[in-house]
Amino acid sequence: MSKMFYAKFGGSSFLAGFLAVALAACNGGGGESNSANSVSSRLDTVKNRGSLICGVNGQLPGFSFVNENGEYSGMDVDICRAVASALFNDPDKVEYRDLSAQERFTAVQSGEVDLLSRNTTWTISRDTSVGMEFAPTTFYDGQGIMVNQASGIKNITDLRDKSICVAENTTSESNLRDRMDQLGISYKSLALPNNQSLYNSYEYDLCQGITGDISQLVVRKTLLANPQDHKILPTIISKEPLAPVLLNQDSQWFD
Repeated sequence: MSKMFYAKFGGSSFLAGFLAVALAACNGGGGESNSANSVSSRLDTVKNRGSLICGVNGQLPGFSFVNENGEYSGMDVDICRAVASALFNDPDKVEYRDLSAQERFTAVQSGEVDLLSRNTTWTISRDTSVGMEFAPTTFYDGQGIMVNQASGIKNITDLRDKSICVAENTTSESNLRDRMDQLGISYKSLALPNNQSLYNSYEYDLCQGITGDISQLVVRKTLLANPQDHKILPTIISKEPLAPVLLNQDSQWFD
């Protein structure tokens, strides 16, 4: 894994801390309150199943990516493996589910996944109104914009009246709208449902810019046909604390 990613959250020291917290959840407290909550806790469901079901991106190298052999790697994957190690003393006791930005919260709410470890921004609304509970932040990111070098676009103001590709129903979409309104810049939003359609539309010049987490833009830039033809603008639209997500009101599983 790239040193750049580990540098953002303290490398192996973070995973060690995360593992310690997960291990405490498995062995912790014991008393009567734990016994009272154990019937309905997700922790018991996971332990009885014998494996952790973890929701990931699956298409973002450095965070979660599956190779041609079906093997997963990346920072978000390492978090899933750390929890599995705490639960079963085996980091391979994980079943991965590739989820889009639109699918991820429904997967948590419906119980399809036990843990969402998928480059997800921790926001107040998500933490209070949609039944989510966020674990500690694992990666501090920021939202940026990538453009083609040949476009002549040098800063965000040059995007006036131009089209910008953005993932629909995400913080990226609302942050872009808020920032452009703040600056008084009119633009055309091309909101798309998944990463494949998002980056394909950008590469085929259906939009003049594309916005998302800067870490994602850096990684996806390397996957474009001609990476050297693209650049990320210096403007940071917003700060994005990324964190794993669980279903709310299950303190035994969360702790």
